Amino acid sequence: MDDYVLSPSSKKQKLSDEHNMGEGIDMMSSLPENVLHHILSFLTTKEAIQTSILSRRWQYLWTSISNIDLNDMSSWSNRKKDKGKKQDRYPMCRSSFLDFVERVLLLHDASDIKRLRLRFTVVVNSSRLNSWISAAVRHNVEELDLSLPMQTRFVLPCCLFTCDSLVVLKLFMDCPFKPPIFIHFSNLKTLHLSAVTFSDDNSTQQLFFSCPVLQELELLYCGWKNLKTITISIPTLKRLAIENELLRDDALSCVTKICAANLISLKCTTNQKVDFHLCNLSSVVEAHIDLLYRFSMQQEVASCAINLVTGICNVETLTISNNTLGFEPNASFDEVDLTLERVPSCFTSCLKTISITCFKGTPAEFHMLRFLLKNATVLEEMLIYCSGNSPTDTNPEELSYTYRCFLEARKTVLRSCFDTFVRLPRKLSMFYQRLFHG
Repeated sequence: MDDYVLSPSSKKQKLSDEHNMGEGIDMMSSLPENVLHHILSFLTTKEAIQTSILSRRWQYLWTSISNIDLNDMSSWSNRKKDKGKKQDRYPMCRSSFLDFVERVLLLHDASDIKRLRLRFTVVVNSSRLNSWISAAVRHNVEELDLSLPMQTRFVLPCCLFTCDSLVVLKLFMDCPFKPPIFIHFSNLKTLHLSAVTFSDDNSTQQLFFSCPVLQELELLYCGWKNLKTITISIPTLKRLAIENELLRDDALSCVTKICAANLISLKCTTNQKVDFHLCNLSSVVEAHIDLLYRFSMQQEVASCAINLVTGICNVETLTISNNTLGFEPNASFDEVDLTLERVPSCFTSCLKTISITCFKGTPAEFHMLRFLLKNATVLEEMLIYCSGNSPTDTNPEELSYTYRCFLEARKTVLRSCFDTFVRLPRKLSMFYQRLFHG
């Protein structure tokens, strides 16, 4: 770990050099302690530690840095260009890096750690991880961001779940999430969980109930093995994002109840198995809905989409992917019952912006466009993000009818947001030219 650790002889040489400086040349070392700490705050962890060679005044100054960001990739990736002994050097570099992390955390002075970010691409011993996290808790860590490789099997230490200083917790770890019986995150405002596996209803509910001031919750690509119902009832929650891995065998397939009276932003990217029950989400003003599906399950997708849209009655900005429509390119619109007569109240009262992604110009999508234009009576802006894989058999009458609907919505600002315009079929290209350029 040559980039981080200096040999004793090197340190001695560097420190002796300060005696060779002319009087008044080493101005920085004479600065007040708080100013030096402020200077270190602008440096990376690696750079801050390397300042120890500047002078005796700087030798241990790094032990008080409040932001610690360590990534094992940055410590040895530069050695990939080495030739000859590179296969032998990698394990040594990784081992040295882990030893380095150990020293940084255990030699930290009595001051608080504001942020600790650890990124590992190799499996780390559980006892080491425990000692590092425990050290951070003892130093009143406010933000912990931990990313572990897929092969790691690790149980978080109990002390983390009662850390009163913790404000932000971000975990990426492909292993079972097993919190202790007692959990209390009294000041936690941001919680991001990625790739973790929830094993039972009780522990999951206990986790959410133990975050009384939580404002932001992200559940990304998590496993929900053996869970039947998930209840996210957090009065203080403002932003919620649920993204589900479609191909996971233990992907989200249970009833998901969301009750958050102060929720502002809702993002759902998941598959057709999810049964959302939305309660008291009248405060949501921005929503993103992208329902993925593996097979021809148009009715299920349509039902789920409508449940989501009708549950957010005051939304102002709504982003819908074409996957959410639940159609295959060759599916006949007559085969699918979208129950479009159920117009959500937000469409007529407050929906101002609509964003549609991956638009291909299928008959079903044009039908949906006309439905939105007809019922979104206070709409101000519609964004259409087009796909380059558009059908070539678009009916001219379909295009003409939709164009007239756009003309009737005179107050709506239309914006072209596709980057693959030149690859669109001729009929669609002509339609968009007419639509956006008159």
